[in-house]
Order: sequence, then C-alpha cells, then structure tokens
Amino acid sequence: MIELSHLFLLISCIYLIFSNVSLYAFLAFLSSAIIFYISFNIGKKFSFLVKVKELCNYKRDEKIGLILMVIGIIFLVLDLLWVRDIPLFNPEVRRFLNVGFTLISRFFILGWAIYLASSNLDKKRAIIYTLIFSAMVMLIGYRTSVIVLLISSIFALYYKGEIKNRELLALFSIVFLIFLLMSIIRLMVLKVSGNPIISRISLTMSVYDIIFNYFNGSFNYYLHYSAILSYLGLAKAPRAVIANFLGIYGVTITPTVVGAVVGDYGTLAIIPYFGILGMFLGFYYMIAKKLKGIYLGVYSVLAAYTLVSIESGILDLDVIFYYFLGLLLCIYAILSRKLRK
Repeated sequence: MIELSHLFLLISCIYLIFSNVSLYAFLAFLSSAIIFYISFNIGKKFSFLVKVKELCNYKRDEKIGLILMVIGIIFLVLDLLWVRDIPLFNPEVRRFLNVGFTLISRFFILGWAIYLASSNLDKKRAIIYTLIFSAMVMLIGYRTSVIVLLISSIFALYYKGEIKNRELLALFSIVFLIFLLMSIIRLMVLKVSGNPIISRISLTMSVYDIIFNYFNGSFNYYLHYSAILSYLGLAKAPRAVIANFLGIYGVTITPTVVGAVVGDYGTLAIIPYFGILGMFLGFYYMIAKKLKGIYLGVYSVLAAYTLVSIESGILDLDVIFYYFLGLLLCIYAILSRKLRK
C-alpha cells in the first residue's frame, strides 16, 4: 500500500531534481525527507497501543463532518461577498479577503474528509462530489485549498479500500492536471509567461537555498510564532516576513517546510522536527487505518497538508490546529484502551 512517507520522499526528490540549490542545502533537504521516511515507519510500530474498535461511531462522525461542511460553505460565501469579486479570476483581490472568514471556510475541507471516511457513499458519487466541491473552493483563488481538498479525499477513499493503487495513480494525475490548470489561469490573469510548475519549484527552492545559506537560524522562532499570532493581527504573516527579509514587499513567499525549520531553528533542528513529525504521522496512520471515521478523515487532511508543506511549510494557524487535533485523537485512542481495562 502506498503511504504518506513514500509520497513525501518522492515529491521531495522531485523538488531537488528540478532545482539548483547549493550542495549543503541539497543534503539538508534530502536528509529531512529521509528522516521523515524512517521515523514514519518507526511510528507505525507503536500501533499496538490502540486496540479499541468500540471508539468508532460513524453516524456521529458523519454529522460532525456535515456540520463542518455547512460552516465552511457559509464562511466561503461570506468571504466572496466581502470582496465582491471572484479571486480565481482576479488574484489582486485576494489580499482583501477576510482572514477569519478564509480560515473558517477551510473547515469545509476537514468536514468533507471526515464525511467520506465515515459514510457509505459509493466511489463514483464521492469522486463526482469531490470535483464539484473543488470547483467551489477554487473560486476563493487559493490553489493550496483545492489541492488539499482533492488529495485528502483521495486518501480517505484509498485507506477505506474504495480505490486501488492503479486508480490512486490516475486520481493523482487528475489532481496534477487541475493544479496545472489553476496555475495557467493565474499566469494568464497576471499576464506572465513561463512554465507554471517548473518555475514555481525553482522559485521556491531558490528561496529555500537563500534561507539555508544566509538566514540559517536568523528568524529565531519568529516564523512559527507569527504563524499563530498573525491571525490575531499581532504579527506579520510568516510568508510575508520571509519576503520582507529578501527585500520584497506586497507579496508572500513560500519557504518550503525545510526552509521554515532551518530559518527558525538552524540546520540541526531538522532531526527532531522531522523525526517527531514522522513518528506522529506514522503512528496516527495505523490508528486511522484501523478505526476509520473521524480518525481517518483528520489523518487524510493532515497527510494532504504534509505533502503540500514540502513547498509551503506548516505555517498556517488552521493547519497547526489540525495537527493538534490529530494529536488529541491519538491520545484519546490510547487512553480509551487503558480506561476500559
């Protein structure tokens, strides 16, 4: 079975292949992916801590998923009404979106993943609904949200046993085409030429290379600190901070997950960071496969964001909240076994 660790290592290698970073930056990036891969497999071995199948209540989980979806749709509509435009076709208005509305609207993604992992919805309808919902989320103009919705839905169906490996590869190809389409639309609207995929990878990795060589440990925890406080208006957004450090204003720049860690804590921090992250997700993966329902739904979203973080980093309050939620679910699953003894 294809696991998150396989995809994380594969995508990390693709980023390295299509970039031109310095030797030590290359080795640090590759080492991070390898550490994650190894620690993920170590984490899987602790699945014996959870054996309580009575934790599952799929009807309850379905309702939770539906509630989150409704909340997400309401705030997505409010966000569009706030700017009175469609950010997909006018990227300039994205900076006027309401930060709070945008954050809450992404609850839709979590809700849909939980619903898919809990319900008996057949594969065909699940795929059709996912494509419809992705078109809806696409209106807000953030490619990341669309990609996370698609990937998390695929993971939920895959680990439920609804789709096979061959279908998984086909669906990931569709995700790539949708991402390519959105990137082309963005370039056309901005009247910019170039390869929408390779140029993005090259730009992101060049930023990572600069951070590694010139700002190694220089941010002093500020990037992850601002990931939380920026939503409260108490700090700049972390990607804006990176852009400002590079002398660029009015835009945000993604640093890669490795760049964010190296910039905040230094090169050696990749060992505990990716070691802990990999072990946690490896352990949670086994729980999600075993219990399904809300456990699988949340894991699917975490897995999607982890893959996306290879480029963007884990620097959003709602994403950090999802990891914390996954941790709480793991703790609950472990303690439930002990309480039933």
